[in-house]
Amino acid sequence: MYTILHLSDLHRSSREPVTNETLIASLLADRDHYVTETPRIPPPDAIVVSGDVIQGALVGAPNWQAEVVGQYDVAHQFLSTLADRFVEGDRARVVILPGNHDVCWNTARAAMRQVAVTDEPRNMPDALFHPASKHRWSWEQRAVFRISDDDLYRQRLNAYWDFVERFYAGVRLAYPINRGVGFNLFELAGGKIVLAAFESLHGNDCFCFQGAIEDGVVARCSLALRDLARPYLLRMAAWHHSIQGPPAGTDYMDVQTVHEMTGNGFRLGLHGHQHQADAAAHYIHLPEQQAMAVVSAGSLCAGSRELPRGTDRQYNVIVINDDFLGARVHVREMQRGHQFGRCLRGAFALSGSLSLEWQRPTDAFGRPIDPVSVQARESVLRAEALLRSGDAASAFQLLESVESSPGSLARSLIIEAARATQRWDSIITLLHEPTNADELVALVEAQVSQRQTAAAMEVLAKYSERLALPVSIRDELSQRIDIMDTMRKSK
Repeated sequence: MYTILHLSDLHRSSREPVTNETLIASLLADRDHYVTETPRIPPPDAIVVSGDVIQGALVGAPNWQAEVVGQYDVAHQFLSTLADRFVEGDRARVVILPGNHDVCWNTARAAMRQVAVTDEPRNMPDALFHPASKHRWSWEQRAVFRISDDDLYRQRLNAYWDFVERFYAGVRLAYPINRGVGFNLFELAGGKIVLAAFESLHGNDCFCFQGAIEDGVVARCSLALRDLARPYLLRMAAWHHSIQGPPAGTDYMDVQTVHEMTGNGFRLGLHGHQHQADAAAHYIHLPEQQAMAVVSAGSLCAGSRELPRGTDRQYNVIVINDDFLGARVHVREMQRGHQFGRCLRGAFALSGSLSLEWQRPTDAFGRPIDPVSVQARESVLRAEALLRSGDAASAFQLLESVESSPGSLARSLIIEAARATQRWDSIITLLHEPTNADELVALVEAQVSQRQTAAAMEVLAKYSERLALPVSIRDELSQRIDIMDTMRKSK
């Protein structure tokens, strides 16, 4: 099982503030509880923060630049401590993406100018609601605005990206952070999972609250994954905005975007924004039915005025099945004394959790693909190339999770990599029952290197004839054992 700590909406309420120390202490105390619950929840292996890292600053707020920087400093301290406490300080296992609160309203407003009444568009609905529209409507001023400085408008997330690049500075990520393409890729679970962190902020600003992933971004992400040709066992997506809302709501994302992700092989999606946990499967029908499980996390830090009625601060723990074809979502909700426990309401009323499943990926002919076998073959080929290039350490690390049955290429490669990097204990564990003469030689060599001379002599006597070890090699190994034994006794 692989466990993800799913947090969202970290923006702090000014009326009901909560400190970093309180949050960390409460999350740790809850972890102490849920690892002993039934069903048991394993401790998190990774962290996903699905947007709204800070509260932001209102348009025209005094010293808004300093306020934004200060809020990101608090968030940086919180997420750094969280990584240290939950994932051994490995920030490569922390996924962060932006939300609408991370959009700088002051920068967006500075990039616009008010349109004179005489210059207002004739077709106002089309001008305001077209996906690529530069026009905005202000209810407060009863006026139309237009984005007049495209370069400045694109900088409305600069403070967020500066924070992200600071957080990942010096971290070895599988794919470098890129602030200009609309998505970033993260590898989790030792390369078994790829997570695409999307920006659902296209056109989002101080006047326009909708959630949208820019047209073409999901497709470009899918093409990038196709070109990488990595056989990931699970494709995950994360974005910020919810995919449903009230009839008068304007701040959610079109569910068609989720359908596009589903058709491109994504099977588990995470988001926030709605300040309330939820989980459901979304289906599309191609030649065969495909489903994507979509999970929403509540807000970790919002105040009571920002939360839905009857809901308190929440977060999720998502436990992915060993076969990567399903998961159990556990919702944790803040109770008295800032302490978290099971959320026993709605879809999670019975146990505080909900199980979700999705289909195995298929090939171009609709036939099920065994991603475990595909990834194992890919790992073996990559490891072979690494060995030939002299990087035995990386090859060994890659092959550790691959089944190395007797006679397989994986087995011969991991032995070669282990010998090149002098991982004698690994060889002794792997080859406790050698299956050919080469493996016998490698085992004896490892035992001699570890000064296990008696065990080496016993193995040589037991397997030499059975595995048809040439007499000259047997005699040479026996001589090496005798020399090592003599040296050990003389000390």
